[in-house]
Amino acid sequence: MSEMFERRIEELYEKLHSFRARRDELKRKAEKWAEKRDRIHEEIRSLRLQIQSLRRERDTLNEKVQRLKSLRNAGLNRRNEILEEINRLRREKNRIDAEKPHRSQSSIRNEIEKIEWKIQTEPLPLDVEKQLIDQIKNLESQMEIYRKIENIKSRIADLKREAEKLKKGTFNYRSRIREIAAQSQELHMKMLKKIEDARNLKVKADEMHQRYLENKEKARVLSLEFRKTLKEIQDIRRLLEAKEEKERKQKQAILKKKAEEKALEKLKRGEKLTFDELKILLEKKQI
Repeated sequence: MSEMFERRIEELYEKLHSFRARRDELKRKAEKWAEKRDRIHEEIRSLRLQIQSLRRERDTLNEKVQRLKSLRNAGLNRRNEILEEINRLRREKNRIDAEKPHRSQSSIRNEIEKIEWKIQTEPLPLDVEKQLIDQIKNLESQMEIYRKIENIKSRIADLKREAEKLKKGTFNYRSRIREIAAQSQELHMKMLKKIEDARNLKVKADEMHQRYLENKEKARVLSLEFRKTLKEIQDIRRLLEAKEEKERKQKQAILKKKAEEKALEKLKRGEKLTFDELKILLEKKQI
């Protein structure tokens, strides 16, 4: 019976060693998958930092584009206002042109100078002088028309120069906007590429984490089998110990019985008893 138990224990120890080896191998595999997963997670964290940096840089460029667009639109609005003002001044000039005297401006100016010279140098009757002054007033009113036309022309020329300057500024804004927008688009494409890389790495990391969990679960199951087998060994050992203890007690009882019988025989023969023999008979109340 004991040999059967010993053989069983040997078999169980073999299983125990096998479970431990397989469990430890699975744990090593799980750790390797975890290391690979963690390395990929580091790559993903690095990519996310790069993505954040690219996003901030792109957003900064987009803000510049918006500011430039605002400036361009303000320039366009101002230029439209100027063009409307030029058209209004042209209409006003056309209206005044219709009132323009038939004589030239220089002719009128010369006549005014002649009349003023005559008034200043010749003794004239009051009524004649009054007539000449009225003529000057009339000629001055005609000159005023020419002055208005000149002022309008000058104002139109100033507005044209301002409109041309705004036009050049608008072209510059458009060029700068296209340049910055291209930079922003390039950054955006880089960001999208890194986002895609991060997603692909995330898939790999998830697969490795799944392998990690699978190996951990298999190792856990083997650990349960290991403990179960160890408990079975311990149970068998307890049974063996109990059996051996029982057998030991039985042997002791037999030996004690023989010693008692021997002591009784010596007592009957009147022989001298040893201390142990005397003790046995006293315990059994044989004397």
